[in-house]
Amino acid sequence: MKRKKKNNKNGKWEISFAPITRYSVVFCAAIFVIVLLGGGVLSVRRMKTDARASLVASHAQISQRVTGTIELLESLASLPEFYDPDIPPIDKVKKLDQMSPYFGYLMICYVDSQIIVYSDGSEPASLASRDYMQRLFSTGQRQVTDSFAAGADGVTLNYTVAVPLFDAENKITGCLFSAIYFDEVVDILRQSAQASSSEVTLIGSQGQIMSSTAGLPYGDSIMDGLRKGMLFGTTTDRLQEQLLAAEPGSFWSFQDGSLYYTTYQRVENTGWDILCAVNFWTTFAETLPALILVAGLTVLICIGLLLFVRRYIAGQMQVVDMLVHSVEELENSIYQNERPEDVDFQEVLRLTSNGLSDSLTGVVTRSVFMNQADALLRKADRNKVQALCFADMDNLKYINDSCGHAGGDIALKSIGYILREYEKKYDGVVGRYGGDEFVMLLTSLDDEKELRSVLNELVLRFQTSVQSGGQSIQVQCSIGVAVYRPGTELEQLIADADEALYYVKQNGKGYYHIHRN
Repeated sequence: MKRKKKNNKNGKWEISFAPITRYSVVFCAAIFVIVLLGGGVLSVRRMKTDARASLVASHAQISQRVTGTIELLESLASLPEFYDPDIPPIDKVKKLDQMSPYFGYLMICYVDSQIIVYSDGSEPASLASRDYMQRLFSTGQRQVTDSFAAGADGVTLNYTVAVPLFDAENKITGCLFSAIYFDEVVDILRQSAQASSSEVTLIGSQGQIMSSTAGLPYGDSIMDGLRKGMLFGTTTDRLQEQLLAAEPGSFWSFQDGSLYYTTYQRVENTGWDILCAVNFWTTFAETLPALILVAGLTVLICIGLLLFVRRYIAGQMQVVDMLVHSVEELENSIYQNERPEDVDFQEVLRLTSNGLSDSLTGVVTRSVFMNQADALLRKADRNKVQALCFADMDNLKYINDSCGHAGGDIALKSIGYILREYEKKYDGVVGRYGGDEFVMLLTSLDDEKELRSVLNELVLRFQTSVQSGGQSIQVQCSIGVAVYRPGTELEQLIADADEALYYVKQNGKGYYHIHRN
């Protein structure tokens, strides 16, 4: 990260909170979008749960009502007082009339073998025109009808459950039937729909709508409505086949600009099917308050954290200014007041983490040398000669083996001490390049003659001895030299000097060689 510039009269360093605020706004917006997307996913999962719950509730109640009616009528049909044709119909009707309100039926009626119905004291009437009666008397099977208009007014809707009456010889002597209130089934569907915010539809054996909390028209085909939308994973023809086969299932659809999940199941002992559909937007709207609460709390937490960060940073600005001042002093130490334009804090930290000087020899480290030498070359007087010397001890391993590492350290210290003399005299810098390797840049030599004079002195001074543990340690160095030419990079100078050093090593050691281009 580039260092921010001082932008006030006191020379203090300031931190702009605009990026933090901007990123915080983006973060809050992202959190809000993520919460909404998560709410959408949860809504889709909840659609399935709500639809199934509504189906279970409505199916259980309607099935229980139909099955209970069948069981009641079959238990009555097993009694002689109802299947015996010799007992007057009026006696049977009186008993049935007493039961109807108790069990909550519109009516419970007796029909004789001539398909004549007797009920609540009214005149007998023929039901021979009723299809379900024809099927009952021809097959001897109980019947559960779709809703249809009945009664004297011909407009009252109800569902009919009828069971045959058999005498001791297993002959049909008539039947008993009860009418279930149409409104009773409607109430069951509404209760199930309200509990799970679903839309419940009861369809008959021919796929016609018998009752719907979604306001679908009575008697219309359910398939006609589904064909107006788009079904996923199935088709209306396939769905119709499954309904006719009494196979339970579910499907997704897109109707009237909204996504729906619908699950369906056959009602036992009937030809009816219950379809429970859940609208995505309805479910999402119910989830939205909780989502807004979560998003709002997240935004408030972000704002609180932002205010805390601002306050904390404001309290630390004095410390930051002291640290920046310290870094500036480190820069001056590293770059000798020739700070490059593109240097940044990371570079300073890297150099200082490596150390500014070698603790053993006193010369600067390799990293600091590279920075200071580069700065010195840029400002050097081009009327003077600049030379880079690469010095290497010839016998450090021998010294370490014969006198120990303490002896080797003394020898290295002596080399560093000698090189530092010439560093100061000729406006240069000396660094420890490796274990026994030193690099020295001299920038104020008058000419090559003076360079050779300096090199001759160095060769003689390096051929000396030092005392360690009562032993005299012989020291010898080889030197490779590269003379700076305009446009030459520091790395190239070092490479040329290293090449010259190699030449000395291959030709007797203990002397110097100047690289020639």
